[in-house]
Amino acid sequence: MLLFAIAASAQDKVPLTKQEKKALRQEQKRQSEIILARNTSEALKSGCFVLKADQLRGRGGYLMSVNPTTNFVAVEGEEAYVQIASATGIGYNGLGGVTLRGKITSFEIEQGNKHGSYTIMMNTVGTGGMLTIVMNINKTGEMASASVHTNWGSRLEMNGALVPWTGTGAKIYKGRETF
Repeated sequence: MLLFAIAASAQDKVPLTKQEKKALRQEQKRQSEIILARNTSEALKSGCFVLKADQLRGRGGYLMSVNPTTNFVAVEGEEAYVQIASATGIGYNGLGGVTLRGKITSFEIEQGNKHGSYTIMMNTVGTGGMLTIVMNINKTGEMASASVHTNWGSRLEMNGALVPWTGTGAKIYKGRETF
């Protein structure tokens, strides 16, 4: 009787053809992109998001891979945070780098029509000085970059992914504010 039940259930499962499997994968990818695009749009509109950087590029052009939980640009309402850290843990912020917090003085979001990518330009003022931050984000938030310029002429570029501030994707560790 058990063999009959197994044989009957095996007949119900018809294997999918290659074309059907491909169409199913494409549909799942499309649905995932729609959800990511909606989450990115809502995060940008709410003004609470984090660009978790996995790469840093300094003024000299050297590219470094870094930990995204300690290297980020975050916007939380009217405040912005820029943090860089290294694995050594020796630095001004207790994480091997610098943490700057500033009040956002200007904030502009533009969305491109062709691919739906975003460009954000913001200026901040904090005890560490003035920062100009320019961010470019694709429609889904999976590819994002930020260029941080100080009033002293320093420049830092961060590449990573943009995630909403709330939720499990935004798990970050803020260090002690430097200034």
